[in-house]
Amino acid sequence: MAQICSFIIQKGGCGKTTTTVNTASYLALQGYRVLAVDMDPQGNLTQHFGYDSDALDKTVMHLFLEKEPFNSVVLKRDEHLHIIPNNIELTSVEYSLYKSLSREYLLRDTLAPVQNNYDFILIDCPPNLGILSINSLAASTEFLLVVSPEFFPMKAVKPLYETFLMVRSKLNRTLSFKGVLMTMCDFRTRHSQDVRDVLRKNFPQKLYNAYIRNTVTLKEASSVGKSIFEYDPQSIGAFDYQNFVEEFMRDHEKFQAKRSFYDRHFQQLPEKQQHEILKFAQNNLSSYNRNRLDYLDNEPVLREAIIIERNKILERLYPYRNFSNLGET
Repeated sequence: MAQICSFIIQKGGCGKTTTTVNTASYLALQGYRVLAVDMDPQGNLTQHFGYDSDALDKTVMHLFLEKEPFNSVVLKRDEHLHIIPNNIELTSVEYSLYKSLSREYLLRDTLAPVQNNYDFILIDCPPNLGILSINSLAASTEFLLVVSPEFFPMKAVKPLYETFLMVRSKLNRTLSFKGVLMTMCDFRTRHSQDVRDVLRKNFPQKLYNAYIRNTVTLKEASSVGKSIFEYDPQSIGAFDYQNFVEEFMRDHEKFQAKRSFYDRHFQQLPEKQQHEILKFAQNNLSSYNRNRLDYLDNEPVLREAIIIERNKILERLYPYRNFSNLGET
């Protein structure tokens, strides 16, 4: 059954859609089956994936109204990445959703027949706590807060957490709080540092070590309808989202099996070969991060990045799919 995660904050401009798109894209690149759901009538996720949302004649609205089957609405961007699109037409029926007897469960009931077809279902929520966000939380197994280091997003955290408690007590008892991701960071400023300190104090076990820096390449990628991994896989944005998604995946059973597989094979290699592989892994980092290797002991994100690059090298030596098909994990 899919791990269903809502990416949410009731404030626009925090990088929520960018995070949903690039998380979905990275997971698909790793071979996971991913469904990205656009629950915002602005259709930004749909557009970020390169589709003209206004030109679509079948969207999530038609699934809610039971006018179209799932397979006629879903957009298959590639073998591993599917999208349920949205556009402004949903606002015309949003009010009528409030009168539906099962109004909080429209998305849950839409996903139920297909969720076994995917490893991850990622939901991009609208920037408010209305019926569409409630639907997203009621359908999810977990949710993730996307917070930029500014005053208004920080103010939004408390009412959102209260909404989570309400949804869990009345609508979805299995819903869990997965974590907090900081986006649009510039830690040269005192304000970004202060916000991270506040989040670390309030969510000590939930704040991701990874964070997303403020970089123009992420905006450029969205403007041409591509993920950062398609647009500029060597960019700072790609590095940051790779590290976040690797951290995001850690509690997923398939990821744990694959990670253990490569940890075990690496430890079985002769010390000289281990050293050579780690040297290659460091050389695969961007020039910016190679220059930071002296600070490795104090940089958990950088240490993790080297392990990710190490496992990419091991993947070529010991293709995991070949061993897992034989039953070895």
